[in-house]
Amino acid sequence: MNNKYVTYKKLQSGNEKDFHDLVLLFNDVFETENDVNKENIRRLLNNPSFVCVVAFHQSEVIGGITAYELMSYDRSGSVMYVYDLAVQNSHQRIGIGSRLVSELLADCRSKGIKELFVQAEEADAHAVQFYQKLGGESLKTRQFHFNP
Repeated sequence: MNNKYVTYKKLQSGNEKDFHDLVLLFNDVFETENDVNKENIRRLLNNPSFVCVVAFHQSEVIGGITAYELMSYDRSGSVMYVYDLAVQNSHQRIGIGSRLVSELLADCRSKGIKELFVQAEEADAHAVQFYQKLGGESLKTRQFHFNP
């Protein structure tokens, strides 16, 4: 399939089914079994700090990116944090992921956001190479998880 047959859409309130389908795609690509919380989907799509862009082939969700705008306290403005990005395995490596990041960067520019960041596990060589290819600067950090 050629990338020219793919359409991109920033989801908003009323697009709950498309977001639901994206969560199922995330489950498939990331090999997880997360529940789809319809109430959270509704709330997120109504949250102006949340951004979700989806790639469609015809009416099928084949990729998407989700991100959160985080207000800065040490400088004016905010930053954008990419939470998830995935493209259906059969549609990878034809530019869809790159275009999803480009769509998000355009959204950042329209809001005056000057920094976008994403985390990638060192062991996920495909993700690390993808973000490097897009021109992302790799920083050495450690992430700690807690279970409250």
